[in-house]
Parts: sequence; structure tokens; C-alpha cells
Amino acid sequence: MSSQKLSSITNSIIIKSLLLLIISMLVIVTVGTYFFTQKQMKTTLQLSHDTNETQLLQLANTVNNEMEQFASRLTLLAKTSEIQSMDQFTAAGYLKSYNISSLFISGESISLYDRNYNLICNNSMLGSAKITYPIEFDRISPHRPTISPWYRDTDGTPKRAFGVVVSDRAHGDGRLISNFSIRRLWKYFSEYKVGQNGILIACNGQGEILYHPDMRTWLNGVHKLSELGLDDMNIKQDHDNNIRFLTLGDSSTYLINKTFNPSYDLGLIALQPKSEIDEMVASVKHIGRIILYCSIIAILLVSLWQILIVCKPLNKLIDHISQITEGNLDIEEFKAKSSQDEIGRLAKVFNQMHATIKRQIQELNKHRDLLEVEVKERTYELEQANRKLDIISRTDELTQLPNRRDMHKTIEREVERANRLKRAFSMIFIDIDHFKDVNDTYGHAAGDAVLKSVASTIRGLLRKYDVLARYGGEEFLTLLPETEQKDAALVAERFRKQIQNQTIFFGDQEIKVTITLGVAQYDSKLGAERCIQLADKALYTGKENGRNRVIIWDGDHAVESSPA
Repeated sequence: MSSQKLSSITNSIIIKSLLLLIISMLVIVTVGTYFFTQKQMKTTLQLSHDTNETQLLQLANTVNNEMEQFASRLTLLAKTSEIQSMDQFTAAGYLKSYNISSLFISGESISLYDRNYNLICNNSMLGSAKITYPIEFDRISPHRPTISPWYRDTDGTPKRAFGVVVSDRAHGDGRLISNFSIRRLWKYFSEYKVGQNGILIACNGQGEILYHPDMRTWLNGVHKLSELGLDDMNIKQDHDNNIRFLTLGDSSTYLINKTFNPSYDLGLIALQPKSEIDEMVASVKHIGRIILYCSIIAILLVSLWQILIVCKPLNKLIDHISQITEGNLDIEEFKAKSSQDEIGRLAKVFNQMHATIKRQIQELNKHRDLLEVEVKERTYELEQANRKLDIISRTDELTQLPNRRDMHKTIEREVERANRLKRAFSMIFIDIDHFKDVNDTYGHAAGDAVLKSVASTIRGLLRKYDVLARYGGEEFLTLLPETEQKDAALVAERFRKQIQNQTIFFGDQEIKVTITLGVAQYDSKLGAERCIQLADKALYTGKENGRNRVIIWDGDHAVESSPA
């Protein structure tokens, strides 16, 4: 290579630019890959922590709901006439009936005491053997269930005693006590997964282990968290949500997530092995190295390719232009290796550029006009599809009634109107009696026919501004604007009589059904959601008292409506 050519290469701005680009890209890719890898490692760790945190909170909500439902069932039992009778034989027969015994699992008991805290009866099938509950009877409040600390009885299973007041004017206030077994929660704990090989631990505020996957070791007697190596953990006060690793007594290190509910004295601890986190982090590092190496190779290959296809032809073209500038007009025509690339077309492109641009602009305008027409057509189709989708999302497919979601929006609007105009409105909760028997006897197609017939009948009895919605399953909810509770009860009675008197024909079958209805008037102090619950509660009372009746929620209790 001559010194002149070497000088032209070293002085070439393209070569310098490519070298600078290579160095810059290598630095950017290297630094970017490093920070990307570090970020992904932190993200991987944070994702594992957040995933475990979310799943643990979902499990905690499920467990809390289970205990709240237990307390609610006990409160409802205390309000039944059989329990409030405080009669030994009536209450014992009721507590030992299948409907009540099915509410409790093995090891759980329920006992009724009189106002002097003497045992009246319990649900034991071997008579009314006395069962000891570690709960202070004097502290049981009439307002909400009283809960004892966790304890273990003869079977060794952790339990809590729930106590409620039984109000009865004839015999005075009694107490209804039941114990809640931790076994109710084991199915949720056993199904919970922490990573691939993680573990879940349940404990109380004193650090006593209530659940551990290794039941034979940790649920045989009383064991503390300190025995696992969690010496410095105070589950009641330690609310640090930062990412933490702990090493247990078996020398295994875990990523820890925890939560504690003081109302039910129950804490949950999720432990995911650090080895699993390390494997994911190692995968991120490996991917980062692959990206770095591939990027470096790609940059070098592209740069070399650019030098070969750009620098050499441009240097030849510069030599020709230099000779023409010096006056050498007889120089031979510059010929590129390919007449299709940029270098080959450079000599002839200028005289064609104007015509080409003009033609392309005309074609572009035509294409733009076509696109505008197509966009308008697609926009109209999309608007039509969105309107249909909105109607479908607000309508029950079977009965063509508004669905639960649409009904809640309608109630919200009615609440605003009622509060503004100081007008009353009422709600009627409707449930088809023994609907499951209809499905089991005649088939689900017949059940669908019953749902549509009941919906059509009730809708035909409504005013034009009343709203009927399918609330779920065989349940319907009716909104009666500007209607007080007494008038709503009359409307509900018309519903009940009409359904009772009609016959539904399905094929060659004649089906008779009845409905139970719960009526509640909107109270701005309680809110719409609570009023719906009261109507549902009135409906539940009607179900318990024989079905095919109208129940009104009046103040703080349910009252059966007198037929008009």
C-alpha cells in the first residue's frame, strides 16, 4: 500500500467516524448491558418479593373471610327462634340437626348457656357433655362476637372460641359459644405455593406455630418460631416491608414475606429459598453476557461491512471528482460495481430526482386519501362494535335483563337523585325457591325456561321507570324509585302471588315455582350497599321461615309482610 493511499485512509472522515462509532457503541453496549443486568437482577428479586407479597395478602384475605364468615354464622344462629327459646330439647335438636351440624367440621363444637352461664345443651351426639371454652362469659358483648386467644384442647389442634349473646325476653340473655378449629384453614395453607420449594408458616402474636407443612414435627405440641431460627421476629410489631433474607436453624437462607391480622391474632410467613432466587439471577446474568457478546460481534461485523461497501467506492469517486476539478475532462466515466446501490446511482440521480419526487408526492396524496376513507370506515365499524359490546356487557344473556354491574350503576344514579330531591326508593331482593330441584328434576334447559318466565312475569308487573336485574344465579333485584317500603311490600306481594299462580310449560312438563322476597328501603345513613345487604338478609330470613313469602327489613330486624 502506497503512502498516499495510507494517508487517505488515515485522514478519511468516514474511517474516523466508523472508529468513533465502534468505540462509542462498544462502551454504550457494555455499560448498558451491565446496568441492564443489574436492573434485571433487582427487578427479578423485587418481582419475586412482590409476587409472594401479593399471594400472601390474598391468602390472608381468604383466611380472614373464613373467620369472619364463621363469626357471622354464629351471630345468625343466635337470632334463630330455636336458640332464643332457651329450651333444652328444642335448642339441642336444632343444634344437632343436619343443617346446623354441616356448618362445623370435626373437632368443632357449639354450646348454649343460660344467663347464669349454666350449660343448656350443645351439638354433641353423645348427650350434652360439658365442653370447656377459655373465654370470659362476662366480657361477651351483645354488639359483636367475642373471640378468645388461641388454645389447644384434648385433640391438640389450635382453636379459638367465638362467643355471642342470645337475647330472649322470657329467660334473659344467654350465651352461644363455639370453637373455630385451625383445620378449617389447612386446606388453604396446603394449597399455597411459595416459589417451587418454599414453605408457609402460620402463627399467633406470641410466636406459637399454628401451621407448618411438616405437621408431624411442628404441630405435635406447642412450638415457637424461635425453634425455627426466627429468634428476632416479632410478628405483631415487625412491619418492615423491605426485601429481607433470613437464615433459619437448618442453615437454609430464605426470602421472607409476612403479614399479621391483629383482629384474629393470626400471622402468615412465606419463605422462599434463596437458592431459587439465585438461579433466576444467574439466568439474568447469563442472558446479559450473551447480549453483550452478540452486540460486540454485530458491531464489528457491521463496521467492517460499512468500510468495504462505502469507504472504498467513495475514495474512487473522490479521485475522479478531483481530476475533473483539475481540468481533466477526458477522464473515463466512473463505474461502480453495482448500478443499483447509492454509489452507482449517484451520477445519474440528480436529473431524475425532480420527476421522481413529483410522482411520489402524487401517489402519496392518493394513498393518503384512500387511508382517510378507510380510517373513517374502520372508525364507524369500531364505534358500532363498541356500542354492541357495551350493551352486551350490561345485559344478562339469558333473561335480557340488566346484569349486576349495570344494576349497581343504576342504583348509584338513583341514590344521587334521591339524596338531591329527598325522595325515598326501595329495593326488592327475589330468589326462586328450590331452583336447584328444578334443575335436578327437569334439567338445566328447564331451569333456564323458569328463569326467563319469572323474569318476564315480574318485568310485566313493573312501571316503566322501575328496574329489574338478574343479580346472580336464581336471584333478581328490583329497584322501585319514589316508593316507600310499605308500597314496595305490596308490589313484592303481587310478584309473589303472580308467580305462585302461574304455570310454566316446558315441553310436556308443567312446572310450578314460588319465590321468596326481601324488601328494604334506602337509608342514606346506611348507604346503598348496606341496604342491598339488608334486603338480602330479609330474603334469607324468609328462606329460613319456609319460603314463598315477603319479608321486610324494618329498622334492625326482619318482619314478614301481611298479604294484601
